[in-house]
Amino acid sequence: MPEAGSPGRFCPADYRLGPEAFEAVEPFEADVLYIVGGLYGNTVALDALLALFDAEASPRRRIVFNGDFHWFDRDPAEFARIEALTHGHRRLRGNVETEIARLGDEAGCGCAYPDDVDDGTVDRSNRILGELKHAAAELGCADALARLPMVARASVGACRVAITHGDERSLAGWRLARERIDAAWDDGLADALRAMRADLIASSHTCVPVATTRETTTGVVGAINNGAAGMANFIGTHHGLITRVALPGIPLPRGVRPVYSASIAGAEVAAVALEFDLSRWLERFERQWPEGSDAHRSYHRRIVHSTELAPERAALGRFSCMAEALDV
Repeated sequence: MPEAGSPGRFCPADYRLGPEAFEAVEPFEADVLYIVGGLYGNTVALDALLALFDAEASPRRRIVFNGDFHWFDRDPAEFARIEALTHGHRRLRGNVETEIARLGDEAGCGCAYPDDVDDGTVDRSNRILGELKHAAAELGCADALARLPMVARASVGACRVAITHGDERSLAGWRLARERIDAAWDDGLADALRAMRADLIASSHTCVPVATTRETTTGVVGAINNGAAGMANFIGTHHGLITRVALPGIPLPRGVRPVYSASIAGAEVAAVALEFDLSRWLERFERQWPEGSDAHRSYHRRIVHSTELAPERAALGRFSCMAEALDV
């Protein structure tokens, strides 16, 4: 059995959140909000994201990178490019950014992997994090990452959005994982959203997408986990996934497709496919992580062959799949 307190298996005490953590930050307003988790150092996906964002019609558009925008970028030049291109947007630190900046390695990667993740995966993640510490030290940006906030709040019309990396309780919490979300609702997630004055919570930490709603006496609330912006998410596809929250009537840029969506508190909440050039990304990934390296062993198969998850298994409650998403 894995040791619960070993590096990569636990949440450090300073990961603790709760309603008070969200109350402490000032909300901002947007007509179109992108929530981008799990970019994972994919500079090709980042270029595609920024082009998509620039094509949005609304001038009141915002991006929140909600953690783990670094991961595969062990090359200092790639790391620096991620830093430069995300810097002009709102950034939250995930466990990756937090542990890059932390002195010592007691928490490892900070992923807080559950027991059903094998020790080999955990050990490889801890070593990947160590490589990123070297890149950040070379560039002198660890202190800036340490100062990033853990949460944000936004309003898109009447829809109040709480944004975190993990869940409402912890920076690296797993309550918003696809296989745990029903238990989270049963264990008070709707009450937590009420205490946070939020209609929607958006996260990404578990790397597997899910979107769900729950009916309450005061209306519909929701939770959405975009899985990974920088890696494949659904069977038969290679695109990343981002969360888009927008006022009704603001169309997506031409050629961009939502995978599933729902209306929550008057806003359109959608998981949007982030298409990027896989061959270009594979060249960059394999140059940094050749065959046999830790990231190659853990992630190359998913990057190339995707997952076995069908979109309709991620769209729960009032979220419904677009017809083309069911045809992949």
